[in-house]
Amino acid sequence: MKRNNTPPPDVTAVHLTDDRLTFDLEDGRTVSVPLAFYPTLLLATQRERAKFEICHSSVYWPELDCDVSSECLLRGAKEARKYAERAARKRPQPALV
Repeated sequence: MKRNNTPPPDVTAVHLTDDRLTFDLEDGRTVSVPLAFYPTLLLATQRERAKFEICHSSVYWPELDCDVSSECLLRGAKEARKYAERAARKRPQPALV
């Protein structure tokens, strides 16, 4: 598939629920994917998810070192396995009884 030279649309708003990541885009579209596509966000606390920065076509969560672009959501791209594994290692494991 040949790529065109059109830049990805800017993100105007971000919506996170317990199971969805949604971006509102400057061109009027809204795109949503399962939060499971981004384990770093899925495993984060609500407080961590709430702290993000929108920079044009990308959204960055500084506390999580997680960056998602509108292009990724439009393509349905999932988080790279190495970042998902890193997020899983950072979460405290429940104590065994």
